[in-house]
Amino acid sequence: SIDSKELFEQYYQNEYDFNTASLSAEEIKDIKQLAKEKRVDYALAPMGTGIFHWIQGQSKNIRFEMVAFDSDKIDGMLYIPTSGQECAYIILNANKPLINQVFTAAHEYYQYIRDYQRFRDNPYICDFSMLKDVNEKCASRFAAELLLPEAALLQELNVYMAAANINSRKQMTELDYAAFAIVLTIRYQMPLKAVIYRLAEEEYINNVNKYIKDYEFIKKIIREISVIKTQVDELYSCENKYVVSLGTTYQDMEKAFRAGNVTREKLIEDAEKLEMDRSLVDAFCEEDAEDKDEDDESDLFSILNNKLRGM
Repeated sequence: SIDSKELFEQYYQNEYDFNTASLSAEEIKDIKQLAKEKRVDYALAPMGTGIFHWIQGQSKNIRFEMVAFDSDKIDGMLYIPTSGQECAYIILNANKPLINQVFTAAHEYYQYIRDYQRFRDNPYICDFSMLKDVNEKCASRFAAELLLPEAALLQELNVYMAAANINSRKQMTELDYAAFAIVLTIRYQMPLKAVIYRLAEEEYINNVNKYIKDYEFIKKIIREISVIKTQVDELYSCENKYVVSLGTTYQDMEKAFRAGNVTREKLIEDAEKLEMDRSLVDAFCEEDAEDKDEDDESDLFSILNNKLRGM
């Protein structure tokens, strides 16, 4: 049963290792190609919280479930039922921040596409401690490449340098890269530590240990910047409005609509086909017409540079 927390506790997924430097050039090449193929519909646009809807669009067999694990060492897992219809459950730790859940979803999706058939042939809850470390590193590297592709990283760096009046990468200082990492964390909605290692993977920084040492300080800065407070509060809360867990049809439809996974027109169309109560559907289909103000990136860069001087 997927409701058995005790069972989950026996097969938890350890916190992910973002350091994938030990992977071979051939392994990295294959992962980059796979990530590029998988995110073709997104091109270079940020995926972020869209990962949940995107994964379910990749396979009708995938379900998401939220489980409030007591241990903060558990990020998530892939659960393969031993009987019944072919399906897989990506289990997310409901006690982890949304930004961690984003990375977890991408990580476990790699395990699904690489190991599903093996586990389906010998079904059980996937005990990832039985997999070689390289499998875990490959999954983490895939998640990083999927959420923040190499080409997107270069494009974002050029935008950052233009906004900060920096003419070449040689002029980028540690403070600049720390500020840049914050920008990427919010824009691409992936963990700060994963972003730092992503910069090292693409050889933008070569002193990754320095940034990891200052990780808590940089993370503190993220929480203090008022112009990105709304995004930060959502990403560092544990609430996930983008995952539609199993439940009643009306609840599922409302969650899907609120998360932006379905348009009002499509929702109404489906409701009519299912002969549902239109008044209940209309009640949660009132669209919010308020436009979100775009952040002034120049102001953000200035604020970041001032705050990061304490590094």
